[in-house]
Amino acid sequence: MLEQTAEIDRRKELGRFLRAMRERVEPSRHGIRTGTRRRASGLLREEVALLAGISATWYTWLEQGREANPSAPVLNALADVLDLLPVERQHLFRLARPEWLPEGMAPEDPSPDPRIAALLATLSPNPAYALNRAWDFIAWNDEAADLFGGFDPAQPTKSNLLKRLFLDPAWHALFADWEVVARSAMAQFRAATVGYASAADIRAVLDPLKALSPEFARQWAEMRVEEASIWSKGLVGPSGNVATYDYFMLAPAGVGKDITLSLYRKRG
Repeated sequence: MLEQTAEIDRRKELGRFLRAMRERVEPSRHGIRTGTRRRASGLLREEVALLAGISATWYTWLEQGREANPSAPVLNALADVLDLLPVERQHLFRLARPEWLPEGMAPEDPSPDPRIAALLATLSPNPAYALNRAWDFIAWNDEAADLFGGFDPAQPTKSNLLKRLFLDPAWHALFADWEVVARSAMAQFRAATVGYASAADIRAVLDPLKALSPEFARQWAEMRVEEASIWSKGLVGPSGNVATYDYFMLAPAGVGKDITLSLYRKRG
């Protein structure tokens, strides 16, 4: 039953993604002239199907989340028509044909590997923390606790990076470029979790955020995906001065595939 529900959710997510990508493409890019009476944004379904060389009915089924098994050539054709970036093309393949990917791993043990805590300690005086696959904070060093206002796994708004960004007013004020950081984090989370988006630990992050943060719900519906692209962040100190930190996201080998380390190094 859970597998069937996950499959339905995956197909619906594929449909939402295709529609969002279709609606952002300017018809003129494909030489299509639109009249003044046209109100629809982007390409029409029929236009996508024609340009990709598939039937309009079958493409409509894809957007409706109905069962379909598009081939690699069809997916590449759709990606070309929709002008997808490499990370978006990869996301399309992961949504459409997850059986082509390695089998998803189960969540890591909630107890952090002691080697992670030891590694974070050696990164001092640079603030650093570790996240699991749901982006829960699982370990951190003292500098990170001081810079980010502490971490408390018992408090929902302080236990997870996305929840912290959208539900914790202190974090909203902490990042000088909060809008950029929040939008990028959301897009990276969608791309990173596509293989297990219906898993309980991922739903435990997304469902409360959609209910409690209208801003998150609005941005999540935009279906953006991207890779880690932010290399510096401005953080507002107690005096109001902005300090710039170089930011790195690292994936340590041998301690769990879905664990990442975030390192901040202050400039100057």
